Amino acid sequence: MSVSAPLPPPPARAAPAPEAPRQRVTARVKLIDRIADLLIRAGGVGIIIIVALIFVFIGLETVPLFQSAEQQVRYTTPLPGGAAAADVLALGVDEYESHAYYLDAATGAVRFFDVAARRLDAEFPLGRLGGARATAAYRTPSRDKLIIGTSDGALLIAEANFRITYDDQTARTVKPAFEELARIELPVDGTTIARVHGRQNSSGDFFYAAATTAGRVFTGKFIEDEPADDPLPVGGDFEGAITALIVDYEGNRLFVATDARKLYQYYLDENRDEPFKIYDLESSITALDFAIGDVALLIGFESGAVESWFGVRESETDVLKPIRRIHVFESLPAAVTWIQPSARDKGFVAGGADGTVKLLFTTSERTLLTDKLDAGVRAVAYAPKLTALVGLSDTGSVRYTSIDNPHPEISGKVLFGKVHYEGYDEPDYIWQSTGGTDDFEAKFSLVPLTIGTLKAAFYGLLFAIPVAVFAALYVSQFMTPGLRGYVKPTVEVMAALPSVVIGFLAGLWLAPRLEEVMVGTMLAAIGIPLTVLVGGALWVMLPRAARDRFPPGTELWLLMPLVILGFWLSQQAGPAVEAAFFGGDYKQWVFDTFGEQFEQRNSIVIGITLGFAVIPIIFTISEDAFSNVPQAFKSASYALGASRWQTAWRVIVPTASPGVFSAIMIGFGRAVGETMIVLMATGNTPILSFSPFNGMRTLSANIAVEIPEAPVAGTLYRVLFVAALLLFALTFVVNTIAEVIRQRLRQKYQAV
Repeated sequence: MSVSAPLPPPPARAAPAPEAPRQRVTARVKLIDRIADLLIRAGGVGIIIIVALIFVFIGLETVPLFQSAEQQVRYTTPLPGGAAAADVLALGVDEYESHAYYLDAATGAVRFFDVAARRLDAEFPLGRLGGARATAAYRTPSRDKLIIGTSDGALLIAEANFRITYDDQTARTVKPAFEELARIELPVDGTTIARVHGRQNSSGDFFYAAATTAGRVFTGKFIEDEPADDPLPVGGDFEGAITALIVDYEGNRLFVATDARKLYQYYLDENRDEPFKIYDLESSITALDFAIGDVALLIGFESGAVESWFGVRESETDVLKPIRRIHVFESLPAAVTWIQPSARDKGFVAGGADGTVKLLFTTSERTLLTDKLDAGVRAVAYAPKLTALVGLSDTGSVRYTSIDNPHPEISGKVLFGKVHYEGYDEPDYIWQSTGGTDDFEAKFSLVPLTIGTLKAAFYGLLFAIPVAVFAALYVSQFMTPGLRGYVKPTVEVMAALPSVVIGFLAGLWLAPRLEEVMVGTMLAAIGIPLTVLVGGALWVMLPRAARDRFPPGTELWLLMPLVILGFWLSQQAGPAVEAAFFGGDYKQWVFDTFGEQFEQRNSIVIGITLGFAVIPIIFTISEDAFSNVPQAFKSASYALGASRWQTAWRVIVPTASPGVFSAIMIGFGRAVGETMIVLMATGNTPILSFSPFNGMRTLSANIAVEIPEAPVAGTLYRVLFVAALLLFALTFVVNTIAEVIRQRLRQKYQAV
């Protein structure tokens, strides 16, 4: 019996790899992924929060523009000095709001009272009254000049002064003073003066007007320290009793209102004997004055209506302007008894027979605040710094009110609507934020800036889109890889050029030269394509052996000489075309034909320069979109017999259209937000015009120009924030719409 051999032992198994290190690596990777995911999410949310906070911050800076004035009633007290309200002919308050003063006809004195202490502080009798009684008075909104009419037919010119002293602790003390400057006799044989008005201009000339109870009107001029001129009569018969009259600071325009619902307008330098125009009114004028600048008439009517009128030419040849109603304000419940213009802006105060007091502003037509005295308004004084009102009622009580009114000139209509400004013949969109004098009417229309922004972007993209997109298509689909390796980086490097350098070259080098060859440059838009087409036709006619020497993708070296030749031929033909079709002067032809002044820095210049800055962005993104179209699409097209051009135009372009559209929208955002190029190359003129022959001002350029001169928290400062908010909203809306369109294009042409 045989015995089998023992089986060999099984082979030893390899020891399993330790699981712990692998698990630790996996856990570490997962942890890193989780941390990276959280960081990315946090970064995205943080960016959204930051953008939202920027939007909120800009919005909060603009909100105060549309808030009404705030008022705080300090007190209501009997008139210090005990004068009857009916005897008060004028009321004023000093610049520091330490003293108010009034003319008491009963005593023939000007009385000053301490505003804080509510007590009489000084009294100055009118020595030149000569036993007569003061019957009419007017206080100028600035300089505290008083013109006083008397019962014996004379005028007194006087001035209230306030002397300021400081002690060792720099505490201010205001001491009132009063000076009678002149007495002027009117040739009226003792007839009582019923109405007076006066204005002093920057040269120191004081012009005045006076009406007697007999209905006669006189005007004259007074210069301090010089003999007064004799008053001159104003001719014409006035229908009804005179209720108000005003004369401007040039002494030329005179307006007289009567209770027969008539308003008489005189140009005294032209004809003193007859009125220039007589206006029939719907209601009698009961209060009348000029807004600062003496252009706009502030008119209060017996019906309670409050309006602003000023001169408007009826034809372009008019030298003398008839006036017409321009602004209509919120009416008072009763007849207007008092109008007090502001000394610093286009605001004014209107008081009514029922005690209503309204603070109004001409440009914005806003009612900034409404107050109510205990009886009809006898007089109102608006402090020179526009921070206080002193009102006197028919019962003799004085109401002192502090005012905070930082932005009266702003409203939605001012920012985005047509406004009829002083000196203009019709409403218009105008941006002109500052002027040299206090009587300047600020103009804050954002419409020309918004249109300028879109106009600059339009002309820039008009030049950039075809050049960038077709260049990207050629580079990605037709150019040899070796040449593409040089061209694409070169174009991308163009994006690194500082915009200030591009703007500098455009404004100082390109614009003057383009002005000289504008006709030839415009012809190049036709000449270059024609030259290329002719060159292509000649190329096709060459023998096949000659054409084969240039492999596909190197056509660029043949096209460049044709482009240069086309531009040169266009420039050579420019003078002949200008002489044949534009009378030898294309700039004059533009003006005669379109009524547009040709400007050296115009939209064509900005189109070329801004387009040059936008081309690299559109080119790069478009080229990537074209290059990323799946190769299978092109192969299928070629297999069906399509040419390279047919494939590019009918397959590549539609498939890549979402990316191309994104490139154009990003380029639009770049063009809209561009500052330095449009600032230096457009002339920076904020005009509303779509003409390619003049410039523009954009929102971004306007912010850059105006912000250094804008006082913090001032009106201009906050309006610039409105411009920033508008620019922010514009880009947000456009980008949102663009993203929606891009997604739809992507769904339409997605790979299947």
